[in-house]
Amino acid sequence: MKHYATPLRCSLLLIWLLTRAVVPCAALDWKSRELSLTTAPFQTIQEAAFEFTNRGGKPVTIREVSSNCDCLDVSADRMSYAPGESGVIRFKFTVGDRLGQYERQVKVVTDESPEPVRLLVRIEVPELVTMTPRSVAWKLHEPAIEKVVELEVIPGVTINFTRVLPTSADFSARLETVAAGRRYRVYLQPPATTQPANAAFRIHGRAASGQEVIVSTYGNVR
Repeated sequence: MKHYATPLRCSLLLIWLLTRAVVPCAALDWKSRELSLTTAPFQTIQEAAFEFTNRGGKPVTIREVSSNCDCLDVSADRMSYAPGESGVIRFKFTVGDRLGQYERQVKVVTDESPEPVRLLVRIEVPELVTMTPRSVAWKLHEPAIEKVVELEVIPGVTINFTRVLPTSADFSARLETVAAGRRYRVYLQPPATTQPANAAFRIHGRAASGQEVIVSTYGNVR
């Protein structure tokens, strides 16, 4: 005997499927799970925080807060949050001598779910000086002539560069001031191009605010 689905049976089946598909909402409501920041010139530490509120009906306990890099220290302002309470996950990024863009993850484990909350921090560390080009090269057996790297200090910053030192005695370098505190030229030269060679050139200066500044360009014979 064949059994045919009745409208009532279909309705009950639909309700059962919808119930199975419902996923409980997380209690912690985050203001944002991603933050993008840009450091100021000579800034050594970047601090900020992720904000959240417990929208659930019971307390939530934070069991673990961690990051994927030693350069990012993270902590919660406390470990337990009652319904309706707000809190923050603070982080401190050590800039050091880093340049460019960095992405770091923060993991937050609570007692409400086995799945951690993952937060993303994007930090842009602008260069103080632009170099054109970043490096120079000579082909084997081409004339060992001087090649030039142009340096320009970013707007709003003054840096007086005074010397350039190659890491290899096989290369020579000299520094020319085009506009004091703003623009410079570095002339690089290998002694010969008969065999491969390379060197970094450390350009030393001091900012108007007193900080020592060292930037690098590179030369290669290949």
